[in-house]
Amino acid sequence: MGEAVAGIVANSAAERDIRTLRSALRVAGVGRVTVWSKDSGITGAVRRMVDSGAGVIICLGDDGTAREAATVCGDVPLLVLPVGNAPSVAGLAAGLLVTQQVDADLVTNRATMLEVATKARREIALVDVSVSRSRQEWEAGLLSELYCTFALPDAIGLSSIPGQLCPSPKSTVDGVAVSLGPVEETPYVVHAPIAPGLVRPVGVRGWSVLEPGVRVDLAASGGVIALDGERLIKLKPGESAFVELKTDGPWCVDVRAVMAEAARLGLLLDIVPEREISPASYAVKAPFTA
Repeated sequence: MGEAVAGIVANSAAERDIRTLRSALRVAGVGRVTVWSKDSGITGAVRRMVDSGAGVIICLGDDGTAREAATVCGDVPLLVLPVGNAPSVAGLAAGLLVTQQVDADLVTNRATMLEVATKARREIALVDVSVSRSRQEWEAGLLSELYCTFALPDAIGLSSIPGQLCPSPKSTVDGVAVSLGPVEETPYVVHAPIAPGLVRPVGVRGWSVLEPGVRVDLAASGGVIALDGERLIKLKPGESAFVELKTDGPWCVDVRAVMAEAARLGLLLDIVPEREISPASYAVKAPFTA
């Protein structure tokens, strides 16, 4: 095995987290770390990282950062990490993976993704696609449709809406389709954390399983489509679009699985043979007494 290489894609405000990641990667044995901390040109940077032999790409930022990286990372695993969210643990996990101290088959999984297509363009989303009835801009209060690759009860974002109604774990290939409407007209109202620090009532008409490979026509003629709550596709009146759940998304790193495997193998444990180990030091009975 040659030199282990890791790539970090981050926004320019994450310098502290980048330093923490670098340090943790070095502890795990990574020889070279390539960092891209500009606010544009993500896809080109990720291509260069892949071409230079990066064995993992750490996306430090929002879903939009990860989405752009996913379009060009190929089979190189992604580790998606919100800014400020335990970068030291993520760095150790990424480092143990790229140095092949853990089996990639045990700690990575292929994510699903949503593809949105119009006559003129195709885009992907890693978490959700939403449709707003507004002809001008995306508005949470005017949402009519929502499609999610997964739905977790403790999520933050639009996927938290089905997370409270019909949870769907990341381990399944099925997604969720949700029909939305004004809260005064719908049989269900979910108080959802649709963004950090922002909880809003959202009206729900109903929901169903979204199966892979099935194209769903979006009733978005003249409306606005949002990908992962960010990139907007504005449709002209009469313009059509469809969404499809696909199973060939990026390979993603399961940090918890990596650290569990590290504990099982003792990868982060040093035992000093010349120091005497007494039985009492590792065979303490519980509960502890004064």
